[in-house]
Amino acid sequence: MSEFPEGAPYRANYSLGVEAIIRKIRRRGIVHRLYLGNSCLGDSGCVRLFDFLSSPAGRPCRECLTELILTQNDIGPRGLLAVAGFMKDNTVLRELCLSGNPLTRDAGVVREFVTSLNSSRLCTLQLLHSSSLSDPFVQAFLPGLTTPYLRQLDMSAINMTRAVVPIIVDYVKSPRCHLERLQCNANSLSLPGARSIIDAIEKFNYTLGKVNVDDQHMDEDGGDSEERAVAWQEGWRILSSATRRNFGSRITVKTQATALLRYCRALYLRSGQRESLNPPQPASPLSRESLRYQKSCLFFKLPFEIHLEILTFLAPALSYQQLVRVVRYAADITSLPRVGHEPMVKPGGNKTIVARDRVSAVERQPFEGSWRPPEWWECHCFSFNCSALRRWKRERRDIWLTEVGCDTWESGY
Repeated sequence: MSEFPEGAPYRANYSLGVEAIIRKIRRRGIVHRLYLGNSCLGDSGCVRLFDFLSSPAGRPCRECLTELILTQNDIGPRGLLAVAGFMKDNTVLRELCLSGNPLTRDAGVVREFVTSLNSSRLCTLQLLHSSSLSDPFVQAFLPGLTTPYLRQLDMSAINMTRAVVPIIVDYVKSPRCHLERLQCNANSLSLPGARSIIDAIEKFNYTLGKVNVDDQHMDEDGGDSEERAVAWQEGWRILSSATRRNFGSRITVKTQATALLRYCRALYLRSGQRESLNPPQPASPLSRESLRYQKSCLFFKLPFEIHLEILTFLAPALSYQQLVRVVRYAADITSLPRVGHEPMVKPGGNKTIVARDRVSAVERQPFEGSWRPPEWWECHCFSFNCSALRRWKRERRDIWLTEVGCDTWESGY
């Protein structure tokens, strides 16, 4: 196997044992993406791997591992508990693929996995092609799912039936659902079940922008084939309209919230301010700068409710509560990022993402709960249009939008 620089994706050979995988990780030190599909880990290998990643020796990998692929490794309940232990309070991992594993239908184990998922900032979870999961897994999984960071959930071909349709409907209707993509195709939800999910999305959900509920047994439903085709086409039309609505409104809310943050930072955190929102006293009452300050003072003498009413014109798509959260965050000086943690790209043949500040291995922590690109990570970009840097900035923005509740359209004044 060819050697990669530190930080490069690591794809394990299927013939490697878990100890060989650990030795490879030790040599590389930093692994951003870990591909272990078809590595024959099993439960014992999975437990051993995550014991290592949780140890001081595996900490450098744990703090930078954003993508973990564990497809077809015969992972069962013990392995799933090991994954749950690794995910607990993990603010770095973004994508987890457990497809093609038997996992478990034990409700206690599934609930522990969901609890760890809720404490993490995982964005993508793939469980497809795990036909042994079936309805019991979904019945234990979805009701406890509350994480606001999960954006993509793939449960295709896991042998779901129409018995879990009410559970899926309850989830997509609830404020617990922040998904932007939901894949439930190649199951046995039935045409009426799929229509129930589609109707719930149309009436109550404003986050989902891509949904697939195609059923592999839809031809077995009652009625002739022409009626089924017409019913499904109508459902598809409703779903397409709802997802387009959600996609457009989500982009609008995110864009306006981000712009409003900039405006409010400049408005409430002006140069020279520290503890108060009141402007500093001008040195000369006759200067233009002084007159500008005096005029700005009039704004700050207004009630906060009028501030919000004025700012509504800058972000009309935001609800009143979203507006309040953004303004209060912007006016809080303690929410400003620490100086020296912004990444930069060095010019040269190979562009390297570095952190401006140098800290010891013990002090290294992900910036603002994200996976801050470490100073030793080679991204191998051939231009300053660095995809890794763009992704880091996008994820920081998405984390903030989630924290202030502006990741989706919100009803109400």
